[in-house]
Amino acid sequence: MRGLILDLDDTLLDERTASSIALEAFFDEHDKSWTGESKEAAQQRWRQISARHWCKFEAGETTFQGQRRARVREFLRLELSDTEADLAFEPYRLAYEAAWTLVPECDAFLARTQGIPKVIVTNGDKAQQLKKVRITRLHKHVLEVITPEDCGHWKPRPQIFLAALARLKLEPHECLMIGDDPVRDIQPALALGMQTFLVVAGNPVRSILAALPTSAACRTLKG
Repeated sequence: MRGLILDLDDTLLDERTASSIALEAFFDEHDKSWTGESKEAAQQRWRQISARHWCKFEAGETTFQGQRRARVREFLRLELSDTEADLAFEPYRLAYEAAWTLVPECDAFLARTQGIPKVIVTNGDKAQQLKKVRITRLHKHVLEVITPEDCGHWKPRPQIFLAALARLKLEPHECLMIGDDPVRDIQPALALGMQTFLVVAGNPVRSILAALPTSAACRTLKG
């Protein structure tokens, strides 16, 4: 392997924890919005609403900011102006950004793969994902962050992976793709001829560091 293509959220960055912290802050601010529901039911309703509006964003039916506003309006069951919706979402945004940290094994992974060129491929909003990379200092370790804004295609479309390969100037068989989504990360990379590793949160044998099980493996990667 001469290069690494990496997913960002829940592969390098602990997005699951950050979003949970952000949701707690949002619920604390808008506690009356889920009166009559259990907290678990309200959380499930938020996740379902969020997933539905994110799909609309991916389909080009709304903007990144638009899907945020739609989530807030639907969850709070209020007719809000754009400005009001943005203000209502602010506790979530602030807590979310404050909670951005790398997954526990990421620093060791980066140390062991120092010198191996890396590109991040992510379906997130370009500006937000670049901000994550800058705040967590991942920008010191990667050549580029490629999003759908760069190539016009979302994972699992092959074009976004081909854009990463072009940036690395490598062939598919020379690269290892590491991600946490079997459908959006692993299957398309395999179809292109890459080697792959599926990260599973909370499973030590499927952590990002386990993609490089031995020092010898890292020496092989470096050639």
